[in-house]
Amino acid sequence: MDKLKSAFNYPVVLLLALALGWTSTLWASPGDPAREVGESANRVLEMLRENSERLKNDETFVFSLVEQEILPSVDFQGMSRLILARHWRTASPEQRERFVEAFTNTMVRAYAGQLAEHADKRIIVNERRSRVDGERATVATEIVVGQGRPNVPVTYSLRIVDDRWKAYDLTVEGLSLVTNFRTNFNNEIERGGLENLIQRLEQGDRDLVRQAVEQ
Repeated sequence: MDKLKSAFNYPVVLLLALALGWTSTLWASPGDPAREVGESANRVLEMLRENSERLKNDETFVFSLVEQEILPSVDFQGMSRLILARHWRTASPEQRERFVEAFTNTMVRAYAGQLAEHADKRIIVNERRSRVDGERATVATEIVVGQGRPNVPVTYSLRIVDDRWKAYDLTVEGLSLVTNFRTNFNNEIERGGLENLIQRLEQGDRDLVRQAVEQ
């Protein structure tokens, strides 16, 4: 993962890619995922550039931006179910709800502040490599890093939830976000149990998230 870490890490890619590709307005109803990613990218990029200083200095504004413009387009429950795998099936409804909320909050608070550092990036959508299969889709993109560095390939995995497309996984340079978290969190559960993992996330243990994505 060294090549990826030189420019990004998974959660920053997740937040940045979704910021470039989605807005809660354009994704109000399911359409052509690849086309909608391309159409919304320029508007959100402009918003990031216009607020670059505020993104750096106003934590409340950063979290508000992420909550309003990005999180509505992420299927965190579907993502959490895939991450926990067999542990999701044995978890109580309360534990499932707590995990989704704690995982989302911890990841956002660990990395949302880094969005401003990447406001100069742009996204290229490869429609020919993107696919729609009923209520599932994959959208192939590249984040243009610039400064002579190679583009970062990012593939979104999406499904329709509540009549809109939502992302439940990202594959960055061939590495799956869900798979990485599943491996790390499973190890944590084997050592201390699911309840211990949830409690650490609820306490805002950012190291727990970073260990999963910065190996």
